[in-house]
Formats: sequence, structure tokens, C-alpha cells
Amino acid sequence: MERRTPIPWSVTNGLLFGVAAGVMLALAETALAVAAGESPFSPVRMSAAVVLGPPAFTPQVSTGLAVAVGLAVHLVASAGWGLVYTLLDAMLPTDGRGRWEFQAAVGMLFGIFVWLVDFQFLARGYFPWFLDAPQFLQIVWHALFLGLPLALLFTAAERRRTPLVEPSP
Repeated sequence: MERRTPIPWSVTNGLLFGVAAGVMLALAETALAVAAGESPFSPVRMSAAVVLGPPAFTPQVSTGLAVAVGLAVHLVASAGWGLVYTLLDAMLPTDGRGRWEFQAAVGMLFGIFVWLVDFQFLARGYFPWFLDAPQFLQIVWHALFLGLPLALLFTAAERRRTPLVEPSP
């Protein structure tokens, strides 16, 4: 099976696509918080607490500061995960990189992997407030609103780069 090597624009795409997927996840997390009867700022305060510590959950830290720091932390982490997906995408077989269904499956599994690392490894050791969120919904949200958008953005970029040749009947 033929494999492609990393292409020059993959780092840029990884950063930009990671930020785009991070925005999708942030919006979904906000909607989930509101649906659960929490403040729409709960998710950004959780992210802000990674840098500011537990005071990010108190009035001691203004909502504006919490939003700025929380979004910065979340989007930097999302951009980083976008770079990781770039490396994964570069290793995918050529015939799979431009196929929506293949990339969607890989992307959703990647989203679950991100949840596993962020929530089950890092949060357990350093940021326990992330474990207060409903974990099953977090798995689903990371698969649907982080992994899937990353995969679809990479598929679209791959199709623009080299159009998929459909097999003849």
C-alpha cells in the first residue's frame, strides 16, 4: 500500500484545521453546558483554570479574563492536536486520504484518543475539574466536534490537492 510523505502545507493546515475544529468543540461544549443548566462560561473557565488555577472558578477572576485565557488555552491545545492529526494524516494510505468515510472514521477515533489523553491522563493528574463533566458526552463531543471536523477538513484539502479518481465500472 502506497504511503505519502508529509507535504509542505501540512503544518499550516494542521494548525488552522485544529483551531477550526477547536472552535467547533468550544461551541458544542458551551451548548452542552447551557443544556445542563450551567453557565455558558463554565467550559472556558475550566480551560482558563489550566493556567490560572482553581481561582478561575471564582469571582476573583473576571469573566472577561477567564474567557480570554480559556479560549487561548483551548485553541492552542486544539492547534496542537491539529498538528498531531497532520502527522497521522501523512501516514494514512493514499487511497484513504481523500475518502470521506475513511477519514471520518479515523478522525472520530482520533477525537476519542484526544479525550483519553486530555481527560483520562492529564486531567486525572493535574486538572481534576475536567472530570466533573459527564465523561460519556465528552467522548461523543470530542469524536463529533473535534475529530470529525479535523478529518473532513483534511479530506477536503486532500481532494483539492489531488482529485480522487473514481474507479471505472
